[in-house]
Amino acid sequence: MKNIFKIIIKSLLGIIIFFLFLPFLISPIYNFEEPKAFSGNKIWNPYQNIETPNWLKGNFQIQSEAWGGFTDGSNNPTDSIYALYKKLDYDIIGISDYMKINTYFKDSAEYMPIYEHGYNFRKTHQVSIGSKKIFWLDFPFYQTTSHKQFIINQLRENTEVLSIVHPAFSLEGYSHKDLSYLVNYDLLEALNHQRYSLSHWDAALSAGHAKYILANDDAHDIENPFLVGVIATMIDAKSNKQEDVIEALLAGRNYGYIPNTPDGDDYDKKASRTNNFPYLVSAKFDANNNYKVKFTKRANKIRFIGQNGELKKEVDKVDSATYQFADNDTYIRVETYFNAGDDRIYMNPVFRYSGDNPLEEILPTISWWKSIAMWIISWILFIFVMIKLVASKRAKKDY
Repeated sequence: MKNIFKIIIKSLLGIIIFFLFLPFLISPIYNFEEPKAFSGNKIWNPYQNIETPNWLKGNFQIQSEAWGGFTDGSNNPTDSIYALYKKLDYDIIGISDYMKINTYFKDSAEYMPIYEHGYNFRKTHQVSIGSKKIFWLDFPFYQTTSHKQFIINQLRENTEVLSIVHPAFSLEGYSHKDLSYLVNYDLLEALNHQRYSLSHWDAALSAGHAKYILANDDAHDIENPFLVGVIATMIDAKSNKQEDVIEALLAGRNYGYIPNTPDGDDYDKKASRTNNFPYLVSAKFDANNNYKVKFTKRANKIRFIGQNGELKKEVDKVDSATYQFADNDTYIRVETYFNAGDDRIYMNPVFRYSGDNPLEEILPTISWWKSIAMWIISWILFIFVMIKLVASKRAKKDY
């Protein structure tokens, strides 16, 4: 019996080692295009045609009770999550369990299949919105920029909207340098209750990658009001049905919103303020490239941010402001602070482009000789480790 137990342990260890090595055994090394700032004689404005915005409030990151309570979210029954977010006037409630699509409300018209991908040391995670199935592989301990691109490419195949999430969290799962090269995803979660990643967003934008904003609570405990209802993605969609929400997100008709949530607020107080939030009314260019934004309330500050996160202009105590888009401007995004900064809106960028498609990007090609060399090294290391595992077993028998 003791020998059988040892065989089982060794077999399980061999399987674990195989799956740890597998991503390295199959993922390529890419040739990335060098980062280039937005350029061209055209300016893309995702908000140009919103006449009477129908802003819906959404959250696409919260973990429910999953995997037998093993993952962080064990205090969050799915029905309680929905009830609480409905109380806080959220129209779109996306549950992003780790490596699992929550299908509790799959028969509802509001259902959105979402999951959070990633089980690695640096929390290099992605959220798949409108996901068709789970992609199970990941690099648990170490990831190069090519490894991150490989994961993004695999997720892309079965995802309607793909977002990089909380890049500034923990050990910086995505560095500024990574984001200057990575492509083939749609959104970047610049606002998360645990970390704001605005400088990471600017790194991607400054490298000419047109990535729109995602903003989420990313709550793991709904019993803590400090974590819930503190961040939202506002979306100009026809309805909260999956196809309408996805269409609006891909078109950039959304912005990140941080509501005024004083410390110590309970959910009743949060709910009482939901009808008093400021909204974006319009954001348009005129014939002279003047970019004008207007809000429902007077703002404490309206800030225009450009290349490399540089503050280009700031206007105080107004409900609208105009920025002259200069010849040397590559992109401009707007941050608006209300009520001494307690309510905040973070808008998607307007940016230069040429050609017919403002979102067109060049996908990296595979460097075959580097990839083959890496595959050979990885297979040699894997075989070496497995031989050592088997040899240790035989040595103990001989002893």
